[in-house]
Amino acid sequence: MNRFLEEIRQQPKALTDTAGYFIDGEGAEALARAVQLWRSGRYDSMLLTGMGSSRFIASAAAAMLAARRIPAVALDAGELLHYRRSLLAERVLPVFISQSGESYEVVRLLDLLPAGCELVAVCNEAQSTLARRADCLLLTQAGEERMTSTKSFITCYQAVSLLASALAGQPVSSETWNDLAATIAPLVGGCTPWMEPALATIGEAPFVQLIGRGPLFAAVSQSALMFMEAAHLPASAMTGGEFRHGPLEMVREGFAAVVFTHSRSETFAQSIALTEDILRFGGRVVLVTDRDPRLTADNLCRVVVPCDAEELFAVVAVVPLQLLINERMIRRGIEPGDFAHGAKVTARE
Repeated sequence: MNRFLEEIRQQPKALTDTAGYFIDGEGAEALARAVQLWRSGRYDSMLLTGMGSSRFIASAAAAMLAARRIPAVALDAGELLHYRRSLLAERVLPVFISQSGESYEVVRLLDLLPAGCELVAVCNEAQSTLARRADCLLLTQAGEERMTSTKSFITCYQAVSLLASALAGQPVSSETWNDLAATIAPLVGGCTPWMEPALATIGEAPFVQLIGRGPLFAAVSQSALMFMEAAHLPASAMTGGEFRHGPLEMVREGFAAVVFTHSRSETFAQSIALTEDILRFGGRVVLVTDRDPRLTADNLCRVVVPCDAEELFAVVAVVPLQLLINERMIRRGIEPGDFAHGAKVTARE
């Protein structure tokens, strides 16, 4: 078994370990500290930032917080560092997300925080630069990860979901996360009847378009990153609305897309309609959803992964893409998830 698949298969345990840490263990104190900071009256809004996978999670977290009427914005840490530093203002609570805690831009931003500024950090490395600086550390329990982000992505997403619930005073339980881990377990254990149709749907396409909306867009963006980083295949992530505003013109014979949508999303109907249009114009679609929409077409592959909560669907929806990319690379004789031109931690701009 290659290392990438090994780490994919460790995800159910990473989810239950992280749930146990935050709900029943030491992490509960960190969540309480974050709530205390927010309710102190010193802050009017939150600014979430990160790079790569962590930036995708920051955007999802901002959406979760906004849904709970907590003012929050998310920004690429590089843009914040060079062009938007004024956003690190006195009444803004910064939330820095970095799986390694050593990403170049995030570490640089630590030096630019205003004097006395309190910081919430989401991180997987307790001894990292970010973790040591944080006033409130939300430490995920993904364990060591060497390849393209898999378990660190879902546990960071898990941590910000728990943060959003805690800030809104909503109850959380380990049962929710245990159920998600149980959903993922058969997938990573090899129960993937959709694999051959999905591989055939992507085929030899020179480019893959990934589409989704809301908090689920984190999984869309992460999947596009994995196609580029782990499978060395050009890919792009767009919201469904953006794709209709021009890029739909790309669709023709040989075009391949992956559409993510949840049946409880307020944009489910729009996502299904977009899928039908891509199919009608000759494109091929892998549709990742929680409920079979009963679409049928020769150029459609349906991947149905059950999940009741729309906000948490990103955690399970990204797993079929991890497995698909792993299998695609194996069949091409390439080590999946390995780095040829960079490294797991980006330490320079």
